[in-house]
Amino acid sequence: MWGTLMRYARKFKFALASHRFQIERVIKVLSVLISLGAVASIIFQHGSYLTPQQEEVTTAMVLVAYLFYIFKFLLRSLYEVKITTYLKNNVVDIVIIALLLVAVIFSHKLQSLFSLSDAAFPHYRQLFFHIFYFIIFFIEVAKVSAILKKVNMSPPLLMLLSFFILIATGTFLLMMPKATTHGISFIDALFTATSASCVTGLTSVNTALTFTTTGYIILLILMQLGGMSILSFATFFISFLSRSTTGLKYQYMVKDMLSTNRVADSFTFLREIVIVTFIFEGVGALMLYMYWSTTGLFSSDGETILYAIFHAISAYNNAGFSLWTDGLMDPAIVNSHFPQMIIMILVFVGGIGYVVIRDFFDPRIIRERKKKRWMKLADGTQIALITSFAIIIVGTILFYFLELGNTLQGRGNAFDKVFASFFQVVAGRTAGFNIVDVDALSIPTLLLVMVVIFIGASPGSTGGGIKTTTFFVIIKSIAATIQGKSKIEYRKKTVPFSLVDKSYSIVVMTLVFIILSIFILAIIDPQIPLKNVMFEATSAFTTCGLSTGCIGDFSAAGKLVLTLDMYIGRIGTLTFAYALSKRVKETRHEYPETSFMVG
Repeated sequence: MWGTLMRYARKFKFALASHRFQIERVIKVLSVLISLGAVASIIFQHGSYLTPQQEEVTTAMVLVAYLFYIFKFLLRSLYEVKITTYLKNNVVDIVIIALLLVAVIFSHKLQSLFSLSDAAFPHYRQLFFHIFYFIIFFIEVAKVSAILKKVNMSPPLLMLLSFFILIATGTFLLMMPKATTHGISFIDALFTATSASCVTGLTSVNTALTFTTTGYIILLILMQLGGMSILSFATFFISFLSRSTTGLKYQYMVKDMLSTNRVADSFTFLREIVIVTFIFEGVGALMLYMYWSTTGLFSSDGETILYAIFHAISAYNNAGFSLWTDGLMDPAIVNSHFPQMIIMILVFVGGIGYVVIRDFFDPRIIRERKKKRWMKLADGTQIALITSFAIIIVGTILFYFLELGNTLQGRGNAFDKVFASFFQVVAGRTAGFNIVDVDALSIPTLLLVMVVIFIGASPGSTGGGIKTTTFFVIIKSIAATIQGKSKIEYRKKTVPFSLVDKSYSIVVMTLVFIILSIFILAIIDPQIPLKNVMFEATSAFTTCGLSTGCIGDFSAAGKLVLTLDMYIGRIGTLTFAYALSKRVKETRHEYPETSFMVG
């Protein structure tokens, strides 16, 4: 009897193996359809108000997706020659299925472990399985990453499209009924999704009053993906989870996108970016939670956790979104120095750039510097730190004296005034957080802030602006011209002309876009004061997020202009130009030089 069964089993396995390619084709098609159906069901369950019948259908769709995932794993194991090799190559699937079975079998023990009531348990169980399926969905996407070899796009164009898709998805999700308290218009949803994806922080609606907890989570995800760059995150996820190669061509694409020196550095650098981001955000969220849990500000631990995670992610990604009605100027937080300090540190670290963090904190580089005493911080790191600290110190001093008799007048003692000035320059430089009334700032202070946010953060960071290193090169170039030098030098090294040319191009193109935006906005919305228009346009394009509070007064056309500003500003003027232009191959021949008067 047993021998007969084994003989039939071998015949069945041989039949499956002989039709492997046809079976795989059917499985891939079904996987796409079932996965999309399950994801759509989860989105509609959390974003729309469903009838009991619709709730049953969407729940059944998710259950079918789970069963198909397990069935697919078991079916593929049948036509594998060596089952041990198959299991070794699919460890992630095994772990997921094991965790899933544990969650199903021991669900009631988990209920008692987390002290969940019978009324609340079904909701948390459903939420767990939905989040769990999203993890499965991303892993399934990663496994088909070989399709990236067929992508024939330049890195700038890929960046352009990735942010466009992220913004479009965010707009759709924010317009879902459960995401808002009383609904939201398409323009406001688009503006908010762009602001979150481009980590700007400008809002045309009150975030705290307009969005529900679902809306907060959508904004949180958009900020996280936008701050890390959705393309960088997707590339890391695919390279980490997928064993399939994406081809040398795509690796070079990632190298160009990250501006690393070697192809081998690209995915290593991506992994470090993701790890460092989660470490800083996690520590920041933990410290905020520990402080806020002792203040009695929130009605539950869940609300405290949400506020801590949201503000940590918003700060590190220089997004500037807050869940308080008046932002950080809300009476509940405006005089709390500790959380403001944590937010300020996260903003600074997020805006200093991954390359600087790596050079400053990487244990391997630190050990190398200890062995070789002559080694110093990289030139880019030194320039970013020197320029950043110079801007912060000078900016704080000027802000303090300019606003001492104005917005700082009623703010406690001397320490409180200095702290507010320091916070406003550090956190307002790239993130848009404010603890003073921006609309009440004097004209000289507004001009100072506009200069500071125009310079912005450092390269490879979550912040915007022309970047600190670009500003440094411009200043060195001006100094060299005044001194009559033909070359720019730093630390006994010559700065190549290509960097100087790129720096001037970034500054000129940024100024052109900002001035053009101000010109168009002044025509579209003439009722808004010019100083407000200038400030909002500059803040939008540099993805800073500070606002005089007049965003809601702009017309739909004006909001679209500011939306485009945030989009182009986040991608970068040169990247935007590269994506839309055709690169010309440079030839070796040179034309004779000419000379004419300038200046």
